[in-house]
Amino acid sequence: MLWNTFDETRASQNFYLNHNFEPGTGISDSTELIAKTKELTDSMKGQPHTIIKAKAIEYILDNCAIEINVLDWFGLNFCGWEPKDPKDEPEISNRVIAKPLHYLNTQWLEEIPKPEEFVNAGKGIAKSGAGIFGCDYDHSVPDWDSVIGLGFAGLLKRSEDVRAEKIADGTLTKEQEIYYDGIKISYEAILRLLDRFLECAKKHINDNEKMPIMVECLENVRYSTPKTLYQYLMLTYLYHLIQQYVDIIQVRTLGNLDVDGYPYYKRDLEEGRLTRENAVELFQFLYEKYTNQGHIHAQPIYFGGFDENGTLINELSYIMLDAYDKSCIVNPKLFIKVMPNTPDEFLKKALEMIRRGRNCIVFINEELGMKISRKLGRTEEETKRLVGTGCNNFASRGKETTPEHMYVNLLKGIELVFGRGKDPGTGELIGIDTGDVANFKTYDDFEKAYIAQTEHLINKAFIISDFYDSHLLDINPAPIYSASMPDSVRNGKDAYYNGVKYNNTVMFLSCHASAADSLMMVKKHVYDNKDFDIEALRDAILADWKGYEGMREVMLNDEEKFGNDIDTVDSLAVRMLDHFTTLVMSRKNKRGGHFVVNGESIWFAHRWASLCGATPDGRKRGDMLSKNMSAAIGQDRRGITSLINSVTKIDATGLCYGCPFDYILHPSAVKGEDGLDAMLGLLRTFMKRGGYGFQGNVQDAAMLRDAQIHPENHKNLQVRISGWSWFFTQMEKYFQDEFIKRAELEEANL
Repeated sequence: MLWNTFDETRASQNFYLNHNFEPGTGISDSTELIAKTKELTDSMKGQPHTIIKAKAIEYILDNCAIEINVLDWFGLNFCGWEPKDPKDEPEISNRVIAKPLHYLNTQWLEEIPKPEEFVNAGKGIAKSGAGIFGCDYDHSVPDWDSVIGLGFAGLLKRSEDVRAEKIADGTLTKEQEIYYDGIKISYEAILRLLDRFLECAKKHINDNEKMPIMVECLENVRYSTPKTLYQYLMLTYLYHLIQQYVDIIQVRTLGNLDVDGYPYYKRDLEEGRLTRENAVELFQFLYEKYTNQGHIHAQPIYFGGFDENGTLINELSYIMLDAYDKSCIVNPKLFIKVMPNTPDEFLKKALEMIRRGRNCIVFINEELGMKISRKLGRTEEETKRLVGTGCNNFASRGKETTPEHMYVNLLKGIELVFGRGKDPGTGELIGIDTGDVANFKTYDDFEKAYIAQTEHLINKAFIISDFYDSHLLDINPAPIYSASMPDSVRNGKDAYYNGVKYNNTVMFLSCHASAADSLMMVKKHVYDNKDFDIEALRDAILADWKGYEGMREVMLNDEEKFGNDIDTVDSLAVRMLDHFTTLVMSRKNKRGGHFVVNGESIWFAHRWASLCGATPDGRKRGDMLSKNMSAAIGQDRRGITSLINSVTKIDATGLCYGCPFDYILHPSAVKGEDGLDAMLGLLRTFMKRGGYGFQGNVQDAAMLRDAQIHPENHKNLQVRISGWSWFFTQMEKYFQDEFIKRAELEEANL
């Protein structure tokens, strides 16, 4: 049967973990394949890294075993990469995907001499909870216009044509020759892999009704460009698979599938190839690939946009939501760009899914994105065609690389003030000596010390990021990704090595609400009201509040915290963020661009909890820090409208690479059509007030507690974690407890 087969074949679609490689097509053991690839790369030491990596890509794609699942529209896979089996690694925070060339960039990073300044900057940062750092290639966006418009063969031809032009005019440099050679070697290997897939598909052409259509599809993907929706989606799937797992450059969006796919869908309808129901099922098959690949942060897809005629939401947008809803999955994750003219009907459809627990959806303010784009100096044409990428970010289409090497914990500076630069947990000096707090006569003295400590951490982040930025080409050249980027090809330079127009570096400044709350409590109870002296507060902090329980109760239960629409503390948060974002964005990076800021905490608000000692907001060591742009847990006591008012006082153009707002709503508050209208009203209000990203959960504590006790009854229960969602019953208990606590606090505020 051609259609209506998704449900009955779903169990057989996870061929990534349950391999059935075609006999005689190559090496079917990934360990053996990687070992032989390493023998090759070891023999090439001394050659340019671009060439070594390209030859490694060639070896893998030429020698890997392949398979085709004839029951699956996208049933193509090759040996060499594989997701971690959840049964082997139940903690989602540790789950990784094995990639065949990971050893190579790890080796090359280790071989680079580390300057003393870089080594010193990183000492104690991770284990103290002051931050997280690492060389990042995980936030790239290929130019999908080029990928879809040219296809694999066309991308190679464009690169070779530009090379020929440079040879003809005598401008080709040795470095450019290496760059074009890397693309040629890699893409010729891709084309040979496609030849092998096509040969295998023809061998099985009579095994299933899908196979003749797949053969035609692969012929177009191999030699031409897509003509149908299926061919468009197949090209997208294969490009992602190869760049993500062989080039080791993570693809942080599959593109604007509803907008770019709509002309193909419309033609398919007109010519009788597809019905609406067929298209829904086609997307179910596609989504299942990313569910089974198992990326822990999920694979982004974005919806919407606008042109001179209005919104670009179309019938395919609704089809994609229907497919997602029917599949009950958390991967891929959906990213909806919202404009004032985005249809309420579409937004309510997505909100209704969230209300029923299908909550791997974030709404992003495209008007704000355009404002940010202009602030960053992008042209008006670039501003009108922003890409939705990552958890909830915007990027310039086909013109930008944005590595994210460093996360800074804004709360840590409070601890360092009390410890005179020493982390109380490890005893290491990771800050600077700003003096004994006993000598601080005014709140301004304390705040100046906090700013100095945090600026010191940010300066360390600059040093770390500069080192990684300077060596991106040495660590992981990107021939497959670079070939998709027009400027990179035109310049003959790797996309991560100043090859594109915008070469910015992202720095995360996280947990602002916990920092603002702590500063407010110091100001109010030590310096303004003089309820406690600073030495007593210092002793209480260092003792994790033991013996100072009364003081902690005052600090913890004080309502003057971020998230309650109280100007004193909200203005403090605004002033703090304005200061630090201005500092970061004024700094140039090592790739000809600037540093830019993201305000997300991802899940480091959890990770840092046990590493950060007690703080003046009433936290104890182990209590979670504030997440993303939201209030600290339990501190927003005046309802969601006040919380939105607090969050939107912050200038989100300073946190230009992401600053999502997390909400939790009780089911009783959003019942029926009136409840859905209320959700839409909150979303529209948030956007009108200049908010960036809107995401969250609708749930009650009783259901979560029951799911914790009886997981077998709640297998499909989803919760929004940060920039992605997960199944509640598959989460670690401490994550579950956090969501239960938040739900209980929300009920208490009803």
